[in-house]
This record gives sequence, C-alpha cells and structure tokens, in this order.
Amino acid sequence: MNCSYCPRPAQYRDRASGAALCLEHARLEVTGPALTPRPSPRVLGEGGQRVRAEIRPATTADRERIAALAHHFWGETLVYCFDREYEVLDSPAFLACARDEIVGLLAYLPEPAENCLTIIMLNVLPAFQGQGAGRALLDAAIAEARRLDLGYVRVSTSNDDLPALYVYQRAGFHLTGLATGAILAHHGGVEAGFAGIPVRDEVRLALPISSQ
Repeated sequence: MNCSYCPRPAQYRDRASGAALCLEHARLEVTGPALTPRPSPRVLGEGGQRVRAEIRPATTADRERIAALAHHFWGETLVYCFDREYEVLDSPAFLACARDEIVGLLAYLPEPAENCLTIIMLNVLPAFQGQGAGRALLDAAIAEARRLDLGYVRVSTSNDDLPALYVYQRAGFHLTGLATGAILAHHGGVEAGFAGIPVRDEVRLALPISSQ
C-alpha cells in the first residue's frame, strides 16, 4: 500500500479521513476519543461488521509474506538494536491475520542469557491500525515471555517514532536507556523519520514480567 499523497510505502492511517500515510506525510496531534468511530471500509466484513485480527504463531509457509512486510516498513529484514543485528526471517514471530491476510507482525527472540524476550519488529498495516491488533501482538509476546519464565520484555525504537513510544508506554513499558547516535552511526547518515524528524538515536524500553 502506498501513501495517499505520494508513491512512498504507507506506514500509518489517518483515522479521520482513512488516508494512507508515509513517514513524511504523517503527523501527530493531541486528540480525544472519537465520538463516531469510522473504521476503514477495508476492515469491514459481511453486513458491515468490523473484522478483528486473529493472532497466531508464524510458520515456515509465512516466510515470504513476513519478508514482504519487513521490506514494506523497513526496507530490509535485518534489524539493528541493542548493539547487535537481528534477522527477522530467522526469528520466531506472531502474526495478526484478518480474512486469511497477514496484516501485522511481531518478530521476537527469547534471550535467556539476558533474562529477556527481545521484540525485534512490531508493525501493523495502516488499514488495520487502531483496531487492537498491535496490542494483541504485544500481549502474545508478553505471554510468551511469561511462559518461558523470562524476567522482562525489551524493545527499542527510534527517537522520531512518537507513535511507537505512545503504544509501548501505554502498554506499561518503561524507558530504560538512550543510545545516542546509534541509528545515525548504523545507517551512516541522517534519515528523515516520522513527520520529518531526523532519525538519530535508539530509545530503549522494557516491561518487567510478573510471576503471576
């Protein structure tokens, strides 16, 4: 899916207009609860009911689609965070599926030596954002960390990604560190991120896992 305003890949959806937005054309505004929710027609099923994404573990048969999602959002399947590279295609993942279509992905890696589960990639296609798929994927990762008796779930994002910082902190994650200039050094130069904010720094967050 491309941006409604240019040929770039869309990463977000304007909840008011339904327009697909790339990083350059996306904006963040302070707003209140919608009085009259109007989901995108794409997420409506028979009779106009909203289609809820179902969460399931990825299989080898999903490899091609996972690669396509990674390239859509990141342009590659390698993710650099926490001072190392992770290969999305070599990692376990949870998928959000609607009408047999993969609409969201959370790739992760259990790291017992670090006593944590690392979230490598979490993205949901624009037409399905705001419907709970992202939070359901997060819940699946947290449940997996608890099942494996790991101490916490960790994730990182870039300094520009204000929507991701919102999502993670709303889910209970706490800021744990800032790797100043880490993304800038990895990419070898400044790239424009969300709303044109220069991408430079890696922001790290974690969620402790209770034994309950």
